[in-house]
Amino acid sequence: MNIDVVIVIGYFAMMLLCGFIAMRKLTTTADYLVADRNLPFWVFFPCLSTVILGGGSTFGSASQSYQFGMSGAWITLMFGLGVVTVGLAFAGKLAKLKVFTLSEMLERRYAHGTRYVSAIIASIYATLISVVQIIALGTILKALLGWDLSTGIIVGGMVTMVYTLIGGMIAITITDFIQFILMTLGVALLIPAGIDAAGGMAAVTAAVPEEFFSLTNISATRVLGLFLSLYLGIMIGQDIWQRIFTAKNEKVARNGSISAGLYSIGWGAAMGLCGILAFVLLPDLDSPQDALPALVMKVMPAGLSGLVLAALMSALMSTVSSTVLASATLISNDLLKPLFGFNEKKELAVSRCITALVSVLVIILSISIGDVFIALDTAYAYLSGCLFVPIMAALFWKKATWQGAISSIIISAIIVSASLVSYGAAAAETVIFGLLSSAVVMGVVSLVMGGPKASDLVEWERDRS
Repeated sequence: MNIDVVIVIGYFAMMLLCGFIAMRKLTTTADYLVADRNLPFWVFFPCLSTVILGGGSTFGSASQSYQFGMSGAWITLMFGLGVVTVGLAFAGKLAKLKVFTLSEMLERRYAHGTRYVSAIIASIYATLISVVQIIALGTILKALLGWDLSTGIIVGGMVTMVYTLIGGMIAITITDFIQFILMTLGVALLIPAGIDAAGGMAAVTAAVPEEFFSLTNISATRVLGLFLSLYLGIMIGQDIWQRIFTAKNEKVARNGSISAGLYSIGWGAAMGLCGILAFVLLPDLDSPQDALPALVMKVMPAGLSGLVLAALMSALMSTVSSTVLASATLISNDLLKPLFGFNEKKELAVSRCITALVSVLVIILSISIGDVFIALDTAYAYLSGCLFVPIMAALFWKKATWQGAISSIIISAIIVSASLVSYGAAAAETVIFGLLSSAVVMGVVSLVMGGPKASDLVEWERDRS
């Protein structure tokens, strides 16, 4: 057993230990789902950053940059810009609401069962984002240990499932903080080593097409699609909102979101450069999806390569744990709790059971899909296409009604599903048609209904005051 394998196994053991430590601190559902809403800035900022920077932001950007240069980093740049916008526009408002999920927020604003419809769409998104991370995690284990992708997916998924299941958001907070340090250190080691192995930055520049250092090397249509799906989608993701709900106060939520978004933009630039370095040093890879782990194995010495791979796994595991918990929260808090009226003890037990079931489903879907981009694009097509309009209307349009919200979610979900079949997950048309149908239906139905009744807004106005 070489030292790289020992380091990765040690990392897995540390994550499990964090879960057991957190389990001893859990007493309430709020502890399990949102870490008792008590995180200061110095903990909140790195934890939110790790949620953003998962498989799409890391492996997706590096993979695209291997093919298109720095313009492949648009994936992560859109995420970062979206979270900066959240911080500037409404992170403080979210922290003030004291809810667990975006569907719960919609129910307070619209009432009449909007939480059920929105929770189904949001849980599909969160589950698919978990799939993105597990596929990328399996790719790392495949590169390190020579396993097939399915075996890597199962092992990585099981480790993440265990510490999330037993420790909840407290465990995720502990592990996210550690993972933020590891992933930052890992990239800080990888980029200089890659540039040195390529013969210096001048040699890298000379070895790639000129357009590799342009942000316009991918098509304008693809950039538009990324804007509509990723930039808009990240602003309303349950995984992002659930982390914002852990902030100690509105100021921490706002400043921490802006800081995490800016950090993510820097991370996108770093992943773009990693993709270019992989193109120079490893021009004949079988799959661009392997670019990042292959670069690590190529340029890092034994021992350090294990450390950097563990750091990259940190970026993935932090996101998959948050998105699995996000999906489980939507199901338990917004679908099951209103129907069965759980008490505190029962709700915590149900949340854990749902977390386990979602984790198993994620592993199965990861093996079946096997491609980061299919899962990523599908997730954000549903999220942006179906939920962006009713959520923004809830926050900023006083005339929005529950009839408009439910109608827009259902009809846009049908449109997005049909477009996925007709155009594919990566097509901009899928999100465009979803957003347009959602906006038209929301606007027309709400205006026809004459706006919300005052009785429907009592709880909402109380929470915002």
